[in-house]
Amino acid sequence: MESNPYTSPSANLFGSASGTTTEGVPQEAITHLQRTKPWVRLIGVFLWIGVVLMLLSGVAIGVASVLGLGAAAEGGAGAQQAMMMIAMGVVYGVMSLLYIYPAVKIWKYGTFIGKLVQSRSSEDLVAALDQQRAFWKFVGILFLISIVIYFVVIVGVIAFGAMFAGASGGMGDLLKQP
Repeated sequence: MESNPYTSPSANLFGSASGTTTEGVPQEAITHLQRTKPWVRLIGVFLWIGVVLMLLSGVAIGVASVLGLGAAAEGGAGAQQAMMMIAMGVVYGVMSLLYIYPAVKIWKYGTFIGKLVQSRSSEDLVAALDQQRAFWKFVGILFLISIVIYFVVIVGVIAFGAMFAGASGGMGDLLKQP
């Protein structure tokens, strides 16, 4: 077979002598992933525990606030507090739902590490890394959303404080009051 100098260059990206992509994953890569699997499982278990505890807390707060709302309706006081507790129960429920997706992804990542150890196939490696990518993408998005929320809250607190200080005649008056 002749070599054509006008063809585009090619490289074997998978390191096999035959140029095929069917060789197994290097043992060193499998060992590194295998050593992370217990930590991945630990984080997965903690995420699932967090989901369950937040969901139970949301339900408990909701039930307690509904019972408090009934008592407040009879007595006439505390209805606003009961409504705020119901809202807090709903927030806990939504937050527990937000934790389910990363819990599933990190658990699947650990599962694919186990499959990779058994099969040494590049398909299992790619599947494991894809689960890890999805986990970190979700965590990154939540992190960015948290930064935006913190910024909005800080600006809101500063604006509220300035508005409150302006309405009360300035900070000097606040400091003079007993």
